[in-house]
Amino acid sequence: MSWGERVVEKTVRDDFTCYEWVDLHSGAYFQSVVEYLRKLLDGEGVLMDDAQREKCRAAFSRTLLLEKAFFDDCYSDEQNI
Repeated sequence: MSWGERVVEKTVRDDFTCYEWVDLHSGAYFQSVVEYLRKLLDGEGVLMDDAQREKCRAAFSRTLLLEKAFFDDCYSDEQNI
C-alpha cells in the first residue's frame, strides 16, 4: 500500500500512464480501499479451517511470485517479444 506514497511526488506528471498508475496507488481513497479489502479477507480467514488457510496462503504466495516475475520482466534489459 505504501509504495505509491513514496514515489508520487517524484513522478513526472507529463508521463500520463506512469503518473496515473502511481496516483491510483496512493492517497486516502486508496488507503481506504486497502483497509476495506483487508477487513473482508480477515473476516473470511476466521471462517476457514487450517487446510483452507494453507490453500489460501499458497495461492497468495504464488500470486506474489507471479507479480514479482512480471515486474522483473518488465524492467529487464532483454526484449522478450
